[in-house]
Amino acid sequence: MVKTEKRDKQLPKIYSKQQILKSKQYFRKDLLEALLEEGQKYSHDQVKKILEDFLKREAK
Repeated sequence: MVKTEKRDKQLPKIYSKQQILKSKQYFRKDLLEALLEEGQKYSHDQVKKILEDFLKREAK
C-alpha cells in the first residue's frame, strides 16, 4: 500500500475546466473561462503556464 501512495504523489493531479474554475487557488477565473477548453483535463502546472503565457503576450 505504501508503493501506491508514493506513486499517487508522483503523478500530477488532473482536473477538468469546471473543477479548476471552482478552485480557490486561482483568482483570474474570467481568463481561465476563456483560455481553458471544455472536455480537456489540466494539471496545476499546465494552468499556471497557460495563464503566464497569456499575461506575457504583447497587446495588439
